Amino acid sequence: MGPHSLITLTADEILHGLNRALLAERQAVADYQAHAQASDRADVREALETLRDVEREHALRLSLRITALGGTPTSQAPQPQPAGDTLASWLARDLEGEQWAIVEYARLVAGIVDDDATAELMAELLLDEIRHAAWLKSTLRVLTAGE
Repeated sequence: MGPHSLITLTADEILHGLNRALLAERQAVADYQAHAQASDRADVREALETLRDVEREHALRLSLRITALGGTPTSQAPQPQPAGDTLASWLARDLEGEQWAIVEYARLVAGIVDDDATAELMAELLLDEIRHAAWLKSTLRVLTAGE
């Protein structure tokens, strides 16, 4: 495949990608919940709770789309993640998850060529993940500037 070759995902590849995204969204819900509960900063706690709620909605939308495509949403549960010792380390871990989602969702948007509804869903989720990453980056800059 050259640098300008057409990327076309099969139905199975799409379902696999959607299930990976679903698991990542569930992981984000668990991580944001744990980090919000552990945070002693009300502003960060509120923001993390908002991110958690958005990720929960993403998981629901992904589950519905997987089912609509004839697949079965993964039943795999998120794994406990190390929180780290500082708020900055928690947020850095959250940013890693958002970066993975941005790359994976962009891959799905690019490779879904004959299912506009699924491509549009992933594009919408991608924009949310980009916004989440931007908030995490700016918050990390503020936190690390104070160290």
